[in-house]
Amino acid sequence: MDYMTNIDEKTIIEWIKKQEFSKLTFLDECWRSHQNEWYLGFYYFIQYLKQENLDDVFSEISSRHENDSSAYCYLGDTAHKIYSFINESHIASSFYRHAIKLDPNNAYAHSGLFITDNDKDSCINSLTLDYGNEQFELLANTIHNLSHHRNLFSHFSHEDWLLIKSVIQDERVTCEKDMLIFVLFYLEEVEDCLALMEMMSTVSVEIIEEYFNRGLINKEFALAKLYYWEIDKFLGNDKKGIYQGYVTESLKGKPNPTRGVLIQKAFQAAEYEDVLTYHEEAPKDDIHYRTDVNGRLYYLLALSFLKKSPNKQALELINERADGLRDESKTLYQAVRCKHKIDRLEQLFLEKKHVDSSIDGWAIYQQVKEAFDSDLIKHSIFEHLRNDLESVKTKWNNAYYEAQLVNMKVKLSNSDMNGDDFLRLYNLGIECNEFDFVIESVTEFHTNNQPTMASYNCLGVCHERKNELNRAFEYYKLALELMYVSKDYDYIIIGNYVSCIERLPEIEITKEEYEELRLRFNIDLVNQFKWHTFTAKTGRLFKYSPFNINSIDALTNQYFYLASKKQLNDPIELPKLSKFNSNSLIDSNYRICSLSNNNNSMLMWSHYAQEHKGIMVEYQFYGEFPCGVGIEQVSYSDDFKRKIEEDSYIFNQHLLTKNEDWSYESEVRIFASGKDKVCFDSFDYPNTDRSKINAQICSITLGCDFPDDKRKLVENIVTLINGNKKNHEPPVILRQAYISEDNIFALKYKEIHSPTMGV
Repeated sequence: MDYMTNIDEKTIIEWIKKQEFSKLTFLDECWRSHQNEWYLGFYYFIQYLKQENLDDVFSEISSRHENDSSAYCYLGDTAHKIYSFINESHIASSFYRHAIKLDPNNAYAHSGLFITDNDKDSCINSLTLDYGNEQFELLANTIHNLSHHRNLFSHFSHEDWLLIKSVIQDERVTCEKDMLIFVLFYLEEVEDCLALMEMMSTVSVEIIEEYFNRGLINKEFALAKLYYWEIDKFLGNDKKGIYQGYVTESLKGKPNPTRGVLIQKAFQAAEYEDVLTYHEEAPKDDIHYRTDVNGRLYYLLALSFLKKSPNKQALELINERADGLRDESKTLYQAVRCKHKIDRLEQLFLEKKHVDSSIDGWAIYQQVKEAFDSDLIKHSIFEHLRNDLESVKTKWNNAYYEAQLVNMKVKLSNSDMNGDDFLRLYNLGIECNEFDFVIESVTEFHTNNQPTMASYNCLGVCHERKNELNRAFEYYKLALELMYVSKDYDYIIIGNYVSCIERLPEIEITKEEYEELRLRFNIDLVNQFKWHTFTAKTGRLFKYSPFNINSIDALTNQYFYLASKKQLNDPIELPKLSKFNSNSLIDSNYRICSLSNNNNSMLMWSHYAQEHKGIMVEYQFYGEFPCGVGIEQVSYSDDFKRKIEEDSYIFNQHLLTKNEDWSYESEVRIFASGKDKVCFDSFDYPNTDRSKINAQICSITLGCDFPDDKRKLVENIVTLINGNKKNHEPPVILRQAYISEDNIFALKYKEIHSPTMGV
């Protein structure tokens, strides 16, 4: 018995949480009498977990305390000892809350609820009650705990802060005065706060930032008063300043920051030589760094950025551990591999052997781009790598364009040029910044050839790149006039014309002209997104939907409904982008109809087809779409990457990109601006209605839980559609989804034959 009752509390708590009751039987004998004050509480929770009657145990607890309210405080304290993790704090909170119900003036219960539930009101109640009862030691504890609950500070009222100030400044309360600086800060007693900051060795970044932004302290003072781990937050993107702050702290000879942290900060500050020094001068008895994989990865990256050969020993060690790398180490390993591939591209460029093709077609370039779609994009090193890759790409492609331009100039001198060759020559000249050459060549071309929209636009681009905006405007206007004459609307020319006007304050454009251009711009932009080889397998797409009056109307009247942003189930669908607003040429009222390449998806049956009570319609598309109606596959991207690219490819970002969580949908979208529906029909040339999409319904599949009482209605709809089909057109097939007997986790489809349908 003596041995058992001398077991440490940590072990007893572990047994209670694991419910190893056989190891806790010794408490059956001593829970009433033992001198350990917590045994009674431990026994209460053991009996609770065993679902035994608790009346006797609580009666004993209550008898040892002043009243039931105090008894519940004791149980709250016990629960706080046993269930000490953050996600378990609600257990202790419940007991303190119960104690307060029994006695609203129980200061101890308020203090317990404040600590376990982060309750602001209980904090103030505890201070008020204890101060009135002159419980100075308890007040000191509450003030100490308050310093660890800074998220509450902004919620305190002016009166609350005055109370806290009174407590702290009362000489009878022995507490740390660090809280006083927050009191002075929130009470706006600036002079006293600044004086106290002078006396303190460290000050919270929250106060430092506020006073620095208000010009009350300078940067040197701010850095001197910050905790070193808060320097990052204060300096933000000033990586060199952050690194120097860590270096200063390391010179104090304290355990932190570690060598690994210094290497990380040095790398982020682009102090690559320092990274090498930290790694290569690491003593063999540095236990922390000896097992630091990240430090070696940063070391390998630093070598690469310094154009030095990889350290074979470090690289071999990392390669051996590659399969076991996780989290940041795995990401850094990807970064090392990407950097080495980028270095290889750089080497290929320097060899000048590959200027006969653009870099985009090279597998090694595509491998790096593919790696960028991983978690690497969320790491701070991503910007380094992306900039390096863009630098190589720019140099490589510029060399390619220059070589192509030389070849085209040879063709020009040999008078071996056609219309397309001239356009390519001009575009290459613009890519290579040879604006004067392009202007001279196009002007000469115009002496013997009719000017075109493209040739005028080339002249406009060249003059705009030379910052000769008035000349640029003249040529853009000529291109625009030809566009209207030929009715060959071009969104690029419209965009160039409008953006040039925006840079010329002396030239005005009427509202009517702008709206007309905006309309033409969006129509031509949408027309770029037409049916292509990869839009859908065998030309067929599928739509999951509930079976209701809307879907019945769409089926019988043969149209696709285009939903607005408000009608979509994803709150970030058709997102509002900073460069995409009412002042943008791109309309902000696009609507979409979502179809899928996925013809058997449990999730889509559940999410879109009324939990398998709806239908899936199969459409056959033949490729023709009305003017101003587009179709394209949706791209799926990491949310972090979407944020980085927010100001690039804004049309695709807004209309044709979703977060990768939705990739199972394999979505294809029909979209248009200002239309809520687009009709479809099977074209019968030459009598076609080009305001419609050339498509037809192939099949309708009923969900596995489709209601029997609606089956007849579907059969009638199929009969109606088939009755309107031409003789050579295949009939609509009606199918039923069912759970497979071979695999109860999968759906299969079977045809339904009905006399009503005539099939």
